[in-house]
Amino acid sequence: MNSNADKDYIDAKVEGLDARLAAVSGTSDARFGAVDARFDATDAKLEAIMAKIESAFQRATSQMVKWMVGVLAAGITIVVTVMTFVLNNAIPKAQPVAPAAPAAAAVPAVLIQVTPQGVTVQPLAPAAPVAPPVKP
Repeated sequence: MNSNADKDYIDAKVEGLDARLAAVSGTSDARFGAVDARFDATDAKLEAIMAKIESAFQRATSQMVKWMVGVLAAGITIVVTVMTFVLNNAIPKAQPVAPAAPAAAAVPAVLIQVTPQGVTVQPLAPAAPVAPPVKP
């Protein structure tokens, strides 16, 4: 065997393999580039979806807080209203006591007049003569 011929043969084979490997490497690089581009597009889509989800979550949170505050305010208002009504109307109010008939209407009033010292006052004459009581 000729060593130069063997060397040329091996070199030709290696160059052929190098060319095929370069072609495979080029096609695989192109495919990986396409896959990377699809991953980038998918990442962009996922980021857009995440932004939508975050905005929806923030809106839902603000709506929830708004409703909770509204319900709390309405509940407090209802409790205060009911308690005021119950406390004002549950206990019967005492009826005012009717004033008794004036005692002066039944018995004539007794007037006592005290004369000042050193002054003499004549008693008044009765308006109508009083008849003496009849003895049976």
